[in-house]
Amino acid sequence: MVFLKKHSFKIAVLALCAAMGIYLFITYGMQPKQTLPIEMAAPAFELTDIDGQQVSLQSTNGKARIVYFYFANCPDVCPPTTFLLSQVQDQLEAEGKLSTKAELISITFDPERDTPEVIRDFAKRHFADTSSWRFLRGEEASTLQLAKDFGVAVMKNEDSSYTHMNVITIVDKDGQIRKWIDGSKEDLTAKDIVDELNKVL
Repeated sequence: MVFLKKHSFKIAVLALCAAMGIYLFITYGMQPKQTLPIEMAAPAFELTDIDGQQVSLQSTNGKARIVYFYFANCPDVCPPTTFLLSQVQDQLEAEGKLSTKAELISITFDPERDTPEVIRDFAKRHFADTSSWRFLRGEEASTLQLAKDFGVAVMKNEDSSYTHMNVITIVDKDGQIRKWIDGSKEDLTAKDIVDELNKVL
């Protein structure tokens, strides 16, 4: 009893700290992880990378993916967006997630001009590491349709250029589209994209 009287204040403080710790754990520690809703199943595809290897949606399942449709002769949005994605690639590598939990896939809808050599040059100029970033190509008609099936509006112009939406698509490890990101948004950063991707990892 003497001990309790002598140390009552300390015991009260410890009890209060314990109660606060339990409250904080329940309030914040047990909150479910943020995630993204499933929008639709990603369209199946089977294309060829710049090394001649076949790559399909199914063969890349098991990792979250960032999918981007582009063409190397693009005069405006494709180069800066590819550079932005190179920063995403760097951040994922720094976090230890690149190639293990996530990967980047770029698909050209201009395969006639976008040969493997042209794509390698385009990738190099925009700091994309092709050893861990899949640059894919196929038949023009099928890749144009694939882009549309992914929700990316695209139209071939009379001068053989393309008018298209600048969309970055997040696909989860099970092949479900979880988000479309406007790649032309002025304040969009690599961190913004990685933060969204992390919600499905």
